[in-house]
Amino acid sequence: MSEQTLATLRRGYDAYNRGDPSVMLKVAEDLATPDVEWGATGAFPGVGRLYRGPEAMREWMEVIRSEWEQFEVSLDEVLHDGDELLVVAELLRGRGRGSGVEVEMHVFSAYWFEGAKIRRRAAFTDREEALEAAGLLE
Repeated sequence: MSEQTLATLRRGYDAYNRGDPSVMLKVAEDLATPDVEWGATGAFPGVGRLYRGPEAMREWMEVIRSEWEQFEVSLDEVLHDGDELLVVAELLRGRGRGSGVEVEMHVFSAYWFEGAKIRRRAAFTDREEALEAAGLLE
């Protein structure tokens, strides 16, 4: 299952990094369950903590992109690779719209899969929080 879940995640990154909301919606429908729960870190102003459904994932993308002239996400490290659970460190890079300020930060995300589709994502700014949310720390 690991190759398939990693491929799903990378396909999502590629769609997000292209920046086209219609592409993101199509990819979200292909890669996520219809009742997907998409959690965000809460680190960005105006971005909600939880989005539900593929259409909401597109909304999440548009909110983030509205604040950034350039913004991309990439896989930095796989922390846990299980049958239905993937925990990763993601590298975010962006340049603020208007300010031109460049930002780089890590986000730690847990992805729960149902078959080959993302059922739930929880995102954190702290590695241990992500591992704990995934039930991997005691």
